[in-house]
Amino acid sequence: MAERDPLDQLPGTWALGWWMLMRPVSLHHRLLGLGIEPIARPWRLLGTRVERAYLARMAGLLFLGTPVLAALTSLLLAALGFEIDMGRVAFGVAVGVAVGVAVGVAFGVVYGVVYGVAFGVAYGVAFGVAVGVACGVGFGVAVGVAYGAAFGVALGVALGVTLGVVGGVADGVAVGVAFFASYLRLPIYAIELPWQLLAFAIQRATGRITLAQSPVFHHELSFVPLPTLTRHILDTAPRDQALAHRALDACAIAPGQRRAGRRALALLRARELEDLAKKSAFQSLRDLRGAWLPDPASADGTFAALAEVGRYLRSAELTLIVSQRLEQLAAAAQRLRGLDNALLGSRDLESPIYRVALAPWRRLVERWTKEAQAEADRELPNPFRPGDPLDLEFGREVFRGREPQVAEIESILGDPSRGASMALIGARRCGKTSLLKMLPLKLPDAQVVFFDVQAHPVDSPARLVAALVRVAQEQARRDRRPVLPDLPGGAPLEALAGWLERLDGLTAIGRILFCFDEFERWEALFPGERRALLQFLGLIRATIQHRRRVRILVSGAARFDELDGVWSDHFVNLRTITIGHLDQAAVLGLLTRPSPGFPADALPESVAQVVWGRTLGQPYLTQLFGQLIVERLNDAGRRAAEVADCAAVEPQVLDRAASAYLSQLVQAAPAPALRVLEALARGESVDLESLERGTRRYLRRRGLVTEAGGLGIPVLGAFLMREL
Repeated sequence: MAERDPLDQLPGTWALGWWMLMRPVSLHHRLLGLGIEPIARPWRLLGTRVERAYLARMAGLLFLGTPVLAALTSLLLAALGFEIDMGRVAFGVAVGVAVGVAVGVAFGVVYGVVYGVAFGVAYGVAFGVAVGVACGVGFGVAVGVAYGAAFGVALGVALGVTLGVVGGVADGVAVGVAFFASYLRLPIYAIELPWQLLAFAIQRATGRITLAQSPVFHHELSFVPLPTLTRHILDTAPRDQALAHRALDACAIAPGQRRAGRRALALLRARELEDLAKKSAFQSLRDLRGAWLPDPASADGTFAALAEVGRYLRSAELTLIVSQRLEQLAAAAQRLRGLDNALLGSRDLESPIYRVALAPWRRLVERWTKEAQAEADRELPNPFRPGDPLDLEFGREVFRGREPQVAEIESILGDPSRGASMALIGARRCGKTSLLKMLPLKLPDAQVVFFDVQAHPVDSPARLVAALVRVAQEQARRDRRPVLPDLPGGAPLEALAGWLERLDGLTAIGRILFCFDEFERWEALFPGERRALLQFLGLIRATIQHRRRVRILVSGAARFDELDGVWSDHFVNLRTITIGHLDQAAVLGLLTRPSPGFPADALPESVAQVVWGRTLGQPYLTQLFGQLIVERLNDAGRRAAEVADCAAVEPQVLDRAASAYLSQLVQAAPAPALRVLEALARGESVDLESLERGTRRYLRRRGLVTEAGGLGIPVLGAFLMREL
């Protein structure tokens, strides 16, 4: 298909005048799409034939538009019963347009709105635009439109009346009437009002969609609201979503129809929210997936809170543990109450509408909570959470035994005299991520930014930087901290450096701690771009050395001396904090009293001692044993565990832990280390001191062997024997 000639997309002379008067915003974008910069100097608009055609048509409006406007104005005044003088009216119109242009420019600049010569005609007509083109001046839309229209067309008409009508009180009245009538575009509104009413009446009476004929599509400077427009959009939306979306976009442009558009959009969103509640579509609510719901990236506080509610309800739907379901439902109910209170205190147009839409969700949560509570009353609560990192909302009770690591982090952060980087090093499934997520609770005076490199699958430095800034801003907003600045312009790493410098100057926040989990994966973001990786690590190094409020903590499984030398070169002043297995006291306390509401005799100390003997404090496996024992008790309708239950659930422990932990642990082990583990699993003794230094260091650093030379995770021996 032949490409369409751009000249065909440029409105003709009279059409250009009509677009300038009625649809200046659309015209502005049309001109930009054709490569015409509306605010350029005239001599710069001679480069292409489209630009030359544009200037020619503007010149045509200069010579033809003013007489036509004067004639139309004269007819209007004559129809109103005034005795007029055509020459004076024409003069008044011309002067009024000139004044309107000047005022439009002034207010457009003051209010910082969009500029474009095309908008100048909205204040007057062709003569004003021609002056604007000659002067190379842009005109504002929003407030500029209002004042330009009033002082352009209205003052032009007013002067025409004043010069053409006998003076006296009647002159003042005529000027006032002309001013406000033109300011509000009442002559046009007198046509639009019955037009809108008739179009809506036809749609309601016949079912034929007539929204496309609404004046909102054809008049972008409409200042007086159109009745029935909101209902017209609502009636159309179920049958033609695309047309309804276009109408909402048009409402956002026309000053007088913005309220109608906002109300229509709010009602459509409320309708969709109620429908999601009826369908129990928690995933859709979490993702804000729907025809009218906002994009998650641009959602305001109301819909961000609703997305959180959806996240909790989706988790409650997926969990098989009733106690955890109750926690998720309680969190959802709390968010709904908070959102309802926020909407109650808001004066926004949408707030009452959204409050009504919350009611079905509150009823759903209340009903589901009663059902879950009835089920929970028949079971032991199961607070254990193997697999998922603990966080501030869920699992805080079972976060045990990490006080030394938290104290060390706090001491490093509390030293303002020098920068220091921290590396939290520990084997997989030992609780590193849980510790990082608990830091906001343990360090209340610091803004903690948790960034999981693995959870943000970006593929370039630019996306990494954008994701980091977005996550930091979201977490600061969630923690009710001051708003963090946006990323400045420029190349990604240069922009990030400037952003970190701004953060370091924020006196409203004492300290900012960036926690990067799975830091080893940074290298995967720079495939074949060693230089980019070095630049990024150089930025981290500069932050460590020169920033005092901004601190860095990286978390991973491998120490720096096991990695490429580039890591230790850039992480200067490194303070390594190790995290490993829980000690015996922590394990016994966790199992016998995991939460305040847990029955004291459900898991007696004798059972906890057996679990300790099989896990030696490996956090994930300890939690897994606890969870499975409680599940076994609930399945059997029992209230207290026995030692025999530990052996009974161990096969399940091996099955569940196989894919999530044990198999990966075995696969990652170097061959010499694996041979040692297999020998220990068979009951053979191994002299650790006789091993090669690297093998011995690997086994001890990951808690795979004890100092005495036994298995660091006894249940791993059972897994190896089963797999051999």
